[in-house]
Formats: sequence, C-alpha cells, structure tokens
Amino acid sequence: MKNKLHSKIYLGAMVLIMAFIQFSCKTTYDLGVIKAKPMSDAKLYRNLIDSSIHYNTLFVKKFSANYTVDGVKKSFKGAIKIQKDSLIWISITAPVGGLEVARLMISQDSVKMIDRLKKKYFIDDYDFFREKLNVDFDFKSLQAILTNSVFQTTNGEKEKSFIRSFNGRIIDNMYVFTSEKSRKVDRKLRKDKLKRLSRFGYQRVDIDPSLMRITDVLVKDFDDLQDVSVKYRDFKMYEDRKFPQRLSFEVVDPKHLLSCSIKFNKIAFDEELKFSFKISSKYERIYP
Repeated sequence: MKNKLHSKIYLGAMVLIMAFIQFSCKTTYDLGVIKAKPMSDAKLYRNLIDSSIHYNTLFVKKFSANYTVDGVKKSFKGAIKIQKDSLIWISITAPVGGLEVARLMISQDSVKMIDRLKKKYFIDDYDFFREKLNVDFDFKSLQAILTNSVFQTTNGEKEKSFIRSFNGRIIDNMYVFTSEKSRKVDRKLRKDKLKRLSRFGYQRVDIDPSLMRITDVLVKDFDDLQDVSVKYRDFKMYEDRKFPQRLSFEVVDPKHLLSCSIKFNKIAFDEELKFSFKISSKYERIYP
C-alpha cells in the first residue's frame, strides 16, 4: 500500500516538474490563441493603447540585423536607446569584433550620423530617409516602428485622430484597422484604375487578439508605387512588458527593394540613459 502511495506521489511530482519546465522554457507567446470577438472601433483602439508598452526610456542593449538593398546583403550588430518623444540613439557595430562603425542621433527635426570608418559625419533633416532610403519617415513614425506602437500616415492630408481615420474589422481571426478610404482603394484596384489612386493612401494594421499587440503594418503609397511592410514576431516578456524579439521591415518600389530583419536582445525600460554623440574635430563633414 505504501509503495503504491509513494508511486502516486512520485508520479504527481514528476508531472508538476515537467509542467514547470515546459512553462519556464517557453520563451515566446503564441499568436492567435484567443478568438477575436466583435467590439467597437473605439474600444479596440483603447485596448490597443492600453496594451502598448508604456515607458520613458527604452534600451535595446544588443541587437543583430541582416540588411539587404537591391540584392546586396550585409549584417551588423548594435544597440538602441530611446528617450520617448525626444531622441533615438543607435550604435552600429561590426558583426565580428564589436568595433563601432557608425553612430546615429535622431531627434524631432534632425538626423545625425558619424561614420567612424571613413572619419566623416553629416547633419541632415528627414529628407535623408527619402533621398537615401526612399522612405518618408518622421520621428513619430520611426519611434513607433521601433517600439511596436501604432502610427498613421497622412499622404499629404491634414492629420486626423486615429479613430476617425481608420475602420476596424475582423479578418482571419485578427483585429484589423484599415484607413478610412480602404474600401475605395479596394474597388479601384479590382477595376484596375491605378491612375486614379494617386490621391489615396492605404494603411492596414493587424492586431493579435490574444496579445492585443500589433503584428503587421502595411502602407501603400500610390504616388510612388511603393509598399512598406513591418512585421513583429516572437513576443517575449521583458520586465513585465510584452515586446517582440523580431522586427522585419521591407520597402518595395519599381526601382528598389530594401529589407531589414532585426533580432532584439536584452531590453531594459526606464533606466537613466546617456546619449553621447561627440564628433571628433578631425572628422570631415559631408552633405548627403
């Protein structure tokens, strides 16, 4: 009798241990676990904002990235510091050896970069992103992309509140916000009236119902025939905040294909950060 009791206790203990190991080894959250239920656009937006990360500073202590431009592939590592609504600091290091090759400081109105290999630097505005990368970024959208936050494009129109600019729906068990004119865009695309789309913008934001976090963003610019897509995967808990380990970004237009895949490691929130950006007097200023 005692042997049977001991066997049951041992078996129960093993089940608990295995369950604990399985839970503790689970590093990322599964998507689509909860079924999306209908809700108002206002409630969906509030839930999205409530579940977004809230921070004053964000520090990606390590990241690794693969970058491709028109078939040319490169890889690098680095770190990212963000002072919310103020500064984005990025250090780029060589994939082997850890030598810093470039440093960027991005503010609300300027983009600065130090090229340590060529001993040069530049100071520019946000035209830099359009001229060099063919993407129309501002500080707000760049910060949002890096922090898995919602943003909206205006396509030259006066910016309205998000809830007035987007319509919510459920597609394939995902909450989806689409820009208010998306139905007109869809109709014109079906009728092959691409020339009449130049005054329209199109943006789609996919939200996972189990995490209530953004997983995909698609922006179409019909003037430039350009698609910009952003994907977030492998959500993990960092200091009681769910944040994606992987961010991928792609820009496609008739002339170029740009893609970047980033894996974040060792993320910290609300630490006191220093944003050092000292330019050597020996460096030459260039005008990109």
